[in-house]
Parts: sequence; structure tokens; C-alpha cells
Amino acid sequence: MTGRAWTRAALAVFGKELRTEYRSRVAVLAVGLFALCALTLIALSLAGSVATPETASGLLWVLTLFTAATGLGRVFVAEEERGTALALRLSAPGTAVWTGKFAANALLLLLLSAVSTPLLLMILQAKVANLPLLFCVSTLGAIGTAATFTTMAALVALSSARGGLLAALSFPVLVPLFVAAVHGTKAALGVGNEAGAFAPGIGDVQVLASYTVISVTTSLLLFGFVWAD
Repeated sequence: MTGRAWTRAALAVFGKELRTEYRSRVAVLAVGLFALCALTLIALSLAGSVATPETASGLLWVLTLFTAATGLGRVFVAEEERGTALALRLSAPGTAVWTGKFAANALLLLLLSAVSTPLLLMILQAKVANLPLLFCVSTLGAIGTAATFTTMAALVALSSARGGLLAALSFPVLVPLFVAAVHGTKAALGVGNEAGAFAPGIGDVQVLASYTVISVTTSLLLFGFVWAD
């Protein structure tokens, strides 16, 4: 398959995911309601108090992890439930399928992050010391999380216990990403970074970028075998 044909196939899968989500809104409602409930509980439990930057960083990525586990796993489960997985296997190469579904998951998680991060920081009354650093950490963390969950969703799509398996398989793989993401978020919120510089978090940004590149590359190399079976 030529590069142009592969690109068209990946864009077709991405467009199909957007149209399907626009009609059903299953993933959007799932992640949106989970985030809303979590933010409401956090607001009620911390009413009138100011959270430390360490607490804010941890809560932000806990929210991201469980929101992703709630909504991102449906990209392949839905294909099996509708009986369209075989047609998708025959109409597009595995790498194009993964790329299209990963792009849809990444877009969903980035939109959620763009809404939930400011709300959470406002609820916790946390001050941002370096906004560009927070943006880089949040963006790379969301993309890396989406890449991992997209691949793991394909592995558990046929399992009867896919909900529990998705979180159980994804979390160990995501530990390096979340360690760097939490540390980078703390630096962006001023922990050990009273001057609000970018430099204290540059190592975390490099780890997040490396993790994302490795995750995407590995998924593209191995997904064809997973998808064929």
C-alpha cells in the first residue's frame, strides 16, 4: 500500500470514529460524567481549603487515568459488538486502523484535559507558576495515555472482563509516564520552582516525549499481529 493510500485509510478510520461518536456520544458522555462527578466530589471535600501543589498534581493525573480507563476502551469493543471488526480488517491495514483510533482517543483526552485541568486547579485554588510547562506536560501526558489505552483496548476487546483487564494491563505500562507527568506538573505549579522557570521541568518533558514516541512506535510495529488475531 502506498503512503497516500495508507493516509487515506487512517483518515477514513479517524473520520468514522468521529461520526460514530457524534451519533452515539457514548465515550464523550462516559468521560464527561466521570470527570464531572470527580470534580464535584473534590470540590465538596475540599470546600474552603487550599490544596498543596503536590495534592493538585496527584489529583489531576488520577482524574486523567480513570477518565481514560472509562472512555477510551470502547474504540475496539464497539467494533466487536457491532460485528464490524472483520470488515475493518479487510478494508484497511492494521497500522492505519490503530492510527485512526489513536487520533480519535487522543483528541477526546486532549479536549477533556483542556476543560478539566483549569476547573480542577480553580477548585483547588492552585497557582500555576509556568503555564507553557503545564501545557507541555498535560499535552504529552494525554497523548501518551491515549496511545497506551488504544493498544490495550485492542488486546482486551474480546475478553468478557475487558473493563477490569484494560485498567490492570494499562496501569503498569503507564507508571513511567505518570511519574514524569506528576513531577512535571508539580514543577509547573511551583514546587522547587519558585521563579516559575521552564528548566526544572525540562527533564520530565523529555521523558514524556520519549515515552510517547516509544509507545506510538511500538504500537505501530506490533499492532498488526494483535489485529490479525
